[in-house]
Amino acid sequence: MSRVPILCLAFVLMALTPMVQSARAEHPTGEMVEGVACQKDPSQTYTLYLPPSYDPSQRWPVLLVFDPRGRSVLAAELFRDAAEEYGWIIVSSNNTRSDGPMEPNVRAINALWPEVHTRYPSDTSRLYAAGFSGGAHLAYGLAKGTGELAGVIACGGRFFRDTLEDASFALFGAAGTTDFNYRHMHTVDEFLEKQGNRHRLEIFEGTHTWMPRELARLAVEFLEIDAMRRGTRAGDDQLLARLDGADMKAAEELEESGSELAAMRRYRSIVTTFGGVWSVDDPARRAERLEGSVEVKRATKEEAKCDRYEARRVSEFDEVMADLRFAEDEEFASNLERDFRLAELQRRAEGDGCEAVTAQRLLDTAYAFTSFYLPRDFFEERRYERAAESLEVAVSIRQDNPIVWYNLACARARAGDKKEAVEALGQSIDNGFRNLDHIESDADLESIRGREDYREVVHALREDDAPGSAGEPGDDR
Repeated sequence: MSRVPILCLAFVLMALTPMVQSARAEHPTGEMVEGVACQKDPSQTYTLYLPPSYDPSQRWPVLLVFDPRGRSVLAAELFRDAAEEYGWIIVSSNNTRSDGPMEPNVRAINALWPEVHTRYPSDTSRLYAAGFSGGAHLAYGLAKGTGELAGVIACGGRFFRDTLEDASFALFGAAGTTDFNYRHMHTVDEFLEKQGNRHRLEIFEGTHTWMPRELARLAVEFLEIDAMRRGTRAGDDQLLARLDGADMKAAEELEESGSELAAMRRYRSIVTTFGGVWSVDDPARRAERLEGSVEVKRATKEEAKCDRYEARRVSEFDEVMADLRFAEDEEFASNLERDFRLAELQRRAEGDGCEAVTAQRLLDTAYAFTSFYLPRDFFEERRYERAAESLEVAVSIRQDNPIVWYNLACARARAGDKKEAVEALGQSIDNGFRNLDHIESDADLESIRGREDYREVVHALREDDAPGSAGEPGDDR
């Protein structure tokens, strides 16, 4: 079972004097270059993207990308199109981690930071960082700790006052509608509003995951506009007119569809984004008009009610976690379902409006607890039956995650429930787990490798992934 470290918010950085080592392009341009080793610490690697227009005799904006599982290519690809158009270098770490010790992140940052300053011709007035979940916290910490980042792109992160207080960077935030960190991203946005930072928050349909590609582009464009405001890039009225027109069209479409609260917020975001570099009188008037409408007042009131319900239930979840973590009774799984009130949440989630979305978000929170945090702790304590019971609750909430089914197979195998372990492994494979080498070498599955049903499952996977077969390798994230 894979267990990934918890992110702390402190690291050590070397003082560096910008000095590009080479006047030639060291790597190909216009493509993702994987596995680039850091010069300071070759054990630390990253995916590099140099835009097609790259010329090492010029200075370029740089985006450091921190994925909480070190999925450098997946994360970098989100920003590739925008980086190509606007001429950004992407440096995406393979080594950043979340939910575990800070040491991997210390090493990753201390190896990446010299790359940005000495290996590539970086525009040091336009250094940025993007992160998802724990990677967002790492981006906040880097920005606050160095004072050298002009902006941060944060997706699905939590609110940490220490890394945001008195910070000078601009922030583009994003969260899925059912992300368990949804409210945290709103808190970040509200905090930066009071503090006077340039900020923008966009919500997308989805759970706790990276933002979609179109929002990644919007984030880069937000920081391009901010650079015009800061005077660190040349003004471009043609670009501003195009971006403003696209933003206004999106807000108008929301209004026309009846999503007046979302439209009002989009108009406000346009004011925040373009204020100081472009006329914002029209979106400001539209936002003010919508704010006074009966529909927006009703939706705002309903949303506040849902927010209070969510806050109360999350507090209850914390109490349940504290009470059940050390429970020894035999009804652990049923108690989890009862105390999380999963049946009620599933019923609410089938409705519509903010009540349904709030219930879906709470189910996502319960899923995070039961699929990751509780099993991780139980594995560390070798309480494998408890880990399995927690994971069984998780798959009752969401049945399509191959990693959770795989971890359930590991827990059951460790607990001695061999037949059930093979069944869970089969479910994992059916849902897309394709890492045969990992299955065959994982010590957690040692107790079931001699079974005929295990051999059948593995044989079927091997046949599916054979050259010319219909099966395709999956993603074992």
